[in-house]
Amino acid sequence: MTQRIAVVTGAASGIGLAIAKALANNGDKVVLADINEEAGSREANNLGGIFIKADLSTTTGCRALADAVLEKCGGCDILVNNAGIQHVAPIDEFPEEKWSFIINLMLTAPFLLTKYFWPSMRKNGWGRIINLNSV
Repeated sequence: MTQRIAVVTGAASGIGLAIAKALANNGDKVVLADINEEAGSREANNLGGIFIKADLSTTTGCRALADAVLEKCGGCDILVNNAGIQHVAPIDEFPEEKWSFIINLMLTAPFLLTKYFWPSMRKNGWGRIINLNSV
């Protein structure tokens, strides 16, 4: 059986790291994508995976992640869109820039990454896309 390539966003800690560990334990090659380079590199090393620093709040960052995965791994079989942040404030005190950042990270990034990785999944005739989110 060919080793599957799994891309997990927000994988340097928390739920994303737990998912990355489970996929690695299942025999998948895991790409850990995160903005936190120190923790992401350490965890990728621990799992025998690949770390790619990614700012998924921008279209450019999403495209760069997809391009790096396609270059290093040749495709993506499993995409776990997990990256996210939380900001709690009364609506009249909630910064509009923070709102835009959250929307970009938690809604636009999963759309773009799915769009960018879909062709390799379709070409291989197999793929899984898992979206995790909360607001």
